[in-house]
Amino acid sequence: MSYAQLARYYDLVHAGLTADIGFILTQAARTPGPVLELGCGSGRLLIPLARAGHQLVGVDNAEAMLARARQRLAAEPPAVRERVTLVHGDMLDLDWAGQFGFIFVPYNTLMHLDSDQKRTLFRQVRCHLKAEGLFLIDLANPLAAAQTPDDHFLTLERCFVEPESGQLVVQQASSWPDPDRQILHVIWLFDSSPPEGGAVQREVVQMAYHYLYPHELQLMLEESGLQLLALYGDYRQGPFEEESERLLLLARPALAAE
Repeated sequence: MSYAQLARYYDLVHAGLTADIGFILTQAARTPGPVLELGCGSGRLLIPLARAGHQLVGVDNAEAMLARARQRLAAEPPAVRERVTLVHGDMLDLDWAGQFGFIFVPYNTLMHLDSDQKRTLFRQVRCHLKAEGLFLIDLANPLAAAQTPDDHFLTLERCFVEPESGQLVVQQASSWPDPDRQILHVIWLFDSSPPEGGAVQREVVQMAYHYLYPHELQLMLEESGLQLLALYGDYRQGPFEEESERLLLLARPALAAE
């Protein structure tokens, strides 16, 4: 996995991903205190939260993604910029115990971690949440990931023009599951070429998404001192079902869930 490679295309690929913003803002408003985003990337969610008045910290281990976030912040008014602290670091090695009212791991980010890393992260979250705090995880439906055809077919995902270079970019993808290890492997090919035609430059990005089922995640949360409050299947807070697009888990410190 290399977000140093993906950073160039990330915002263009996710330009249409806005459905989660209102949901995140709603959850963040439920508890007092600052917000911590684990895997904040290019600031897609940080900016709306800061505009809404939240004081927040964004952590990411990819400097190339944080550079994009700084560019976004630079275009915001001073009051918005002052609410955001960006940290280049490992989400598994935090040191802000008890400071946050809302911690969240955004869109599929948790799937980059294996089971042992997830357990470590959940223990970290428990230490960094206020007693009345909330913890949110946003994941793809693991049932859908497990049912991905094992055919390795290469499919066209999208074409777009990169504003910085003017180049035409063709994005293709191939994915296949490893059900025994509960991993979905994905390879993206980004082929870029001048608008008038010419030599094609190819960037290959490989990812391994570790998926867990709801009962497995719930057990990990409980082992870490967190209590599951809700399972949602979409950003409208509908119930999670087998055909749901998303798996959204909302938890809080167990001692505060009486």
